Amino acid sequence: MELREAFESTPDLMIVWVMSEAQVNERTRIFVDELGLAERVLFLSDPKSQLIRDLGILKENPENIEKGVPHPTTLVLDELGVVQFIDVRENFHFWLDPAAVTDVLARLE
Repeated sequence: MELREAFESTPDLMIVWVMSEAQVNERTRIFVDELGLAERVLFLSDPKSQLIRDLGILKENPENIEKGVPHPTTLVLDELGVVQFIDVRENFHFWLDPAAVTDVLARLE
């Protein structure tokens, strides 16, 4: 099951995607538009990567292109804003298994 299928069965799910300023560009906007993600996902820019630093997910010793960029991170918060799940990936080649998130969403229903 793809994560987008889980989103369809959870209509009150709100998705927020936080990116560093370095990640926001025309290519990012095209990606969002082509996949129709703007309807289901709120995209926010993190000026000077402050939230990324506060969460402790800023990449250490980044290459120039990665300055200010976080490790890929997934957080699931309940309706009170309490973190119910967190996954931080240091290697972006290995994706989070969608089943992990769908299990959390099922518990929150």
